[in-house]
Amino acid sequence: MKRKDHNPRSHEPSESSEPMAASAPAEASAPADASATRDEVDKLRAERDDLLARLQRVSADYMNYQKRVQRDIAEGREFANAELIKGLLGVLDDMERGLNAARANHNADDPLLMGMELVHRNALETLTRFGLSAIESVGLPFDPDKHSAVLQEPSGQHPPMTVLRELQKGYALKGRTLRPAMVAVSKAPQEEPPGPPREPQELTGE
Repeated sequence: MKRKDHNPRSHEPSESSEPMAASAPAEASAPADASATRDEVDKLRAERDDLLARLQRVSADYMNYQKRVQRDIAEGREFANAELIKGLLGVLDDMERGLNAARANHNADDPLLMGMELVHRNALETLTRFGLSAIESVGLPFDPDKHSAVLQEPSGQHPPMTVLRELQKGYALKGRTLRPAMVAVSKAPQEEPPGPPREPQELTGE
């Protein structure tokens, strides 16, 4: 009996399509993984943009806050003497009333009158250096920011709401109204209502 030759290659595994079949699902899942990765990247980018926008808003708010605080500090320093100067306005009023009375009863060369005028002038000059200025009123249109109307008087020579008289002088501190001027303003003259018809008077001769 002949012995069959043993072929060692007969038991080697032959090439088959099984590895190809095993790699097919991995290739199919690759597009799905790429899509999921893109979604995550887009989500991260959106979160980043939102955080950047919030940071910019916070930074802008903080800068505006700093500017507002600096402006308030500057205004506080600039108008630190406002209450003191406002309290001195009554003293100026008394000095002006005293001067008006002195001018009415004394000559211009009277030493007392001249001394009072000098004190009043020096006081005004000192307060002017701190930013005080008188508010102009007479002949100007009424301005609610600068004037306080306490009287209305009919006038046919001025438009309505024109300042006719100044009852108390107003003052401003560095352009800001410290005390409005107390004034009388004009209004349109009222027409007199027609009276009852007059009966003709009888003429009598002597």
